[in-house]
Formats: sequence, structure tokens, C-alpha cells
Amino acid sequence: MVDLLGKKEIYIPSISMERGSSALLYASVALFFLIAASIGGLFLLNRSQREAHAVLLEEVTQKEGELKVDLINQIFLLDQRLKNLRTLVAEHVFPTNVIRFMEINTMTTVRFSSFNFDAVSRKLDMTGEAATYASLSRQVNLFESDPNVELVEFGGLSISGNAVGFKVTIIFKKSFLQLKL
Repeated sequence: MVDLLGKKEIYIPSISMERGSSALLYASVALFFLIAASIGGLFLLNRSQREAHAVLLEEVTQKEGELKVDLINQIFLLDQRLKNLRTLVAEHVFPTNVIRFMEINTMTTVRFSSFNFDAVSRKLDMTGEAATYASLSRQVNLFESDPNVELVEFGGLSISGNAVGFKVTIIFKKSFLQLKL
């Protein structure tokens, strides 16, 4: 029968700690020197960066001292004046746009005898004469089709000699009377 409770000696091979412990020691020492060298390198880098920072601050202070205070104040004053000028130009009405509009959009068969422009209401009142009813119709249609015109009012038809008299009122869009930058 098999002896299950028998006392037999079990052989366990012994592991040699001498060889493994010396390799671990050498690796630990190498890692220590590597970390120490890294910390030293970072310390030197930090010190050089601080020195460079101090040099740059000294240069900036020197350059600030070289700047003339009067010149800086003049620059700020000029900047403020330019901002004011931009605001003024943006809000200014340019009636020359209306004259240019009339030069471009007046047909050769139509003649205007009175011209009254009110910049506040953006309204142009005119009386004129056209060679025929058809040319008058084309002229009014030309005014109405322009994208800068908000409204065209037409009326006051009369016949005088060979011409057709009329009155027309044109109201322009606000953007048309402002300078386009």
C-alpha cells in the first residue's frame, strides 16, 4: 500500500542569493546616479533660464527708459484722434453719391429742371421733362430698379410743347449716403 503519511525528505534546490543581489545592487546604484544627474541637469537649466530672464528684464527696463514719455503720449493722442475721425466719417453724409447716381442713371431723353436734396430725410425732389411718355416710364423704372433706392414717388404729369413734364421724389437707402471704407 501507499504510504500517504510517511515522512520523506523533500529536496528543495536552494537559490543562490549572492549572484542576484549583486546585480540588483549595481542596477540600483546606476539608477541613483542617473536620477542624481537628471536633477543636477534640471538645476543647471533652471539657473541658466533665471539668468536669461534677468538679462531680458534688464533689457526691457533699459528700452523703456530710452522711450520718450512725450512721444508715447503723442502716439496715444494720435490714436484717439484717429478713432474720433473714423466715427465722424462713418456718420457723415456724402451727397456726392447722389450727384454721381444722377449722372449715371439719367437718360439722354430726360432733362431735370429743379433739384432739391434733403440729407436728413435722404429725399431728392426733382421736376423735369421727358421727350415721350415711354422715355419717362423707362426713367422711372431705372430709378426703381437701382439697389440704392428705397422708394420712388412719381406724379405731376403735364404736357408742355413737345415734352412731358413730371415730378419725381427719390428716397435713398441710408447706407448709400455713407462713405464705404
